[in-house]
Amino acid sequence: MKMLACAVIAEFNPFHNGHAYLLQKARQKTGADILIVVMSGNFVQRGEPALINKWERARLALMNGADLVVEIPTEYATDSAREFAHAGVTIANEMQSDYLAFGSETPNLDFEKESRIIDRLFNEQLSYNQNFASQLFHGTDIVNSNDILGINYAYWNAQSSKSKMQLLPIQRIGANHLDSNVGGDIASASSIRKSFLKNDQEYQSAVPTATKEVLAATKPVIWDDYWELLEYKILISSPESLSHVKNMNEGFEYRVLSMLDGSDSFLTLMKNLKTKRYTYTSIQRKMLNILLDIHNERFQLSKSRLLATNSLGRRYIKEKKLKNFLMTKVSKVDFATNYKITKRADEIYQLVSPYNWGKSPIITDDVKE
Repeated sequence: MKMLACAVIAEFNPFHNGHAYLLQKARQKTGADILIVVMSGNFVQRGEPALINKWERARLALMNGADLVVEIPTEYATDSAREFAHAGVTIANEMQSDYLAFGSETPNLDFEKESRIIDRLFNEQLSYNQNFASQLFHGTDIVNSNDILGINYAYWNAQSSKSKMQLLPIQRIGANHLDSNVGGDIASASSIRKSFLKNDQEYQSAVPTATKEVLAATKPVIWDDYWELLEYKILISSPESLSHVKNMNEGFEYRVLSMLDGSDSFLTLMKNLKTKRYTYTSIQRKMLNILLDIHNERFQLSKSRLLATNSLGRRYIKEKKLKNFLMTKVSKVDFATNYKITKRADEIYQLVSPYNWGKSPIITDDVKE
């Protein structure tokens, strides 16, 4: 009998009760035999390091309902919502998922219909220094980031040459994605990070026990940890070399070089670079691309890495013959090609927070019902 699979595209930064709810509902509503998490690695879409490393986050996902956790390569995981969604959907389709579940503030929205506006506007002259979604949906009621991601998922799913997945928006409960304070047992990831970094303990009501244990035992990673390395990289760069960095357009490299003088911290540099034309998130992505030496390249995702699996996941990989797409172990060739940028990103991440994971996937025989 065919194994029914449902994918969830995620960051789990960190894994919290809302994520556990999403995985539970995804399995319940689809009747899926396999839950596949397509997850960002050590750096995330907002252009910043993940609070805890990808292996610990993959392990937490496996403990809370996932059967397989696979990685979005760094150059796509840290890009705009448009390209983040492109990579996530590409991987989910390559993994032969039947469903794609995602949290949504308005799950009754016709995501396929709304995605057609992207077809009409992708080729127009939009400023990608500004929030793409704010321009794309200007004058509409579509303002929530999860809904905008869902529309991008629908767009790329329609473009896929693989069998199309059925989209499953799941109503978000509790906190809004942008809420800044922890208000109970369901809270936004940003409010949980804020609470944890302030050491006020409020976040503990909103995360599983295992996440509390990981946060207590792991050095959290934040942008400040990389300030001196970023400063050095900018100092030794020329305008020409910076101009080749991904998303470094419209002469922004000159602004970076001029504003470094007088910036004594990452926060100061961000404030100095900020204008009405550039959002903080877009600037963070540019700074991350400098730090990780990511240049402009065409979309060419051809493989994903297996981070974690249980026995059911291993069976699924074998049944679907996924080994040509899924790196269960990264070869020397893959490290030099498909995984080159992610390898570099992982090494830079570990300058701040070393870990022992990484040679092989996390494998457990435990299967969550």
